[in-house]
Formats: sequence, structure tokens, C-alpha cells
Amino acid sequence: MLLRKGEVHSRLKDNDNISFSKEVAETLGIESAIILEFCKSKRINFSNNINDLVFLIKKEFPFIDSNIAELSINKLVGYKLITNSDNVKKTSNYRIQSPAQNNTYKTKIDPSWMPSKEALEILKMSQVSEEFHQNKLREFKLYWQERGQERNNWNTSFIDYIRREWAKDQSSNKGLPFSINSDWVPSEDVYDILELSDISKESSLKYLSEFILYWKENGSAFSTWNSKFIEHVKRRHIGNQRIDHEENKKHIEPGKYSKDFSSRKSDSSWASEIKFE
Repeated sequence: MLLRKGEVHSRLKDNDNISFSKEVAETLGIESAIILEFCKSKRINFSNNINDLVFLIKKEFPFIDSNIAELSINKLVGYKLITNSDNVKKTSNYRIQSPAQNNTYKTKIDPSWMPSKEALEILKMSQVSEEFHQNKLREFKLYWQERGQERNNWNTSFIDYIRREWAKDQSSNKGLPFSINSDWVPSEDVYDILELSDISKESSLKYLSEFILYWKENGSAFSTWNSKFIEHVKRRHIGNQRIDHEENKKHIEPGKYSKDFSSRKSDSSWASEIKFE
């Protein structure tokens, strides 16, 4: 379907449900993933005037801001995930150009490792300055070299790390203590550390709500929320394991008698309440 200027097709609303790629959402953002899947499912290309597609996206998805929609479309065009009418090809290309990685086996990070060209392009599109991620590269490699962990997605890990650090750098807190809020989530490194203690991410998330609720009501401000969450999860997880162990012992271990066999044999107190008529 080719959108002409000012033209909107009402039949695009014949299905209110839309699903999108987790990989695209993690790489380019949720809005980009929604727009990509929408264009893909409806076979949409657009004219050189990007406002036509922004208008349609805004009408179909009112919760997406117009400026964000325009930025998302430009990202998708930059990665050739959608095309304008001057560059339409016979075969559409909807494959996400994610950072190159080896999916066959895991490796430790090498001292000479460098992020791929695709990873750097994604950071550039995320408006992270080149100087910033270059300065953080050595820190990233040193951290993972000391941990000695093997992965098959070092590019993705680097992107996630730089985005978190960039967000911290751009925030008003700048590493200063702050009070926790309902939207707080631990960094991915937290789950890596907990997994070293055999606590899965799924198990960790069970304790997140109670952690946030406690500290919201407490009102304290810290800059070490990730560390505090790790301590909380470990403490709660070990406590639950101990409770489960004690419960299992009750069902498995035989009960202990308070009297010896002879005393129990001659004890007739059990029949004292029986009345014979």
C-alpha cells in the first residue's frame, strides 16, 4: 500500500491487535517496533513527505507522540527496515540489522575486542556521543575480563551498558542519592550477579514490588539501589529456602514421642472420655 499525501485508508483499522519483535524493541525502542510491525502487516510505503506516515501513525496509535513517531520512522528508514516510495524494491527487507554476534558458542571478552559497526550505528541513533562510549569501552572490557563470564552477545551487552551509563550521565541526579519510585528497575548486571548465587531473574523479580514499596514508604535516598536490591533478594531467597526446608522436614521426619514404650503401652488416658451406656 502506498500512502499519497493526505490519504488515509480506513481499512487499516480492521485489526486492533498488533505484536512486535522483542529484538527490535530492545534495539530501537518500543515505538519503532510498533511502527515497523504496522507498516509490515499493512504493506505500507510512504511518499517523500514523512508527515503523511506520521499522521497515519498518530491516528492509529494516539499514545505515540508525533515527534517520537517521526524519530522512530527516521530510525527505521535509516536501517532500511521501511522504505519511501522512491526506493521501493520488489522484495521488502524487514530483517532487523542487529549487532553482529556469534550464536553458535559463548566466548570470554577479548582485551582487543571492539564493538561492531552496527553496534556503533545503533548508539549513534540513540544520540549517545562518540566520545562518551569510547571513554566507557575500556571500563566495560575490564569489568567483564575480571568476571571471566562467557557470552555470545558482547555487542548487545555493550549497547545496554552504554545506554544505562548515558542515561545516568544525562539525568539530573548525576550519580547523587535519590528516592526510589514505582518505575525503578534494577540494571541487567544485577541479574547476572544474582545468577552467580543460583537465583534466576524470574525468582528475583518476585521480590521487586515489595522492595520498591518498602523503600518508597521509608523515603530514604541512596545511589546504590542495585546493591540494596541484590542484598534484599539474597536475604529473602535464603529465608524462603529455610522455611521450605523446615516444612519438608515436618512431612518427612517421624514424630518424637514424649514417653517411652512401656509408659505409652500402659497409658489408658485416651479412653477416659469414652462413655459406655
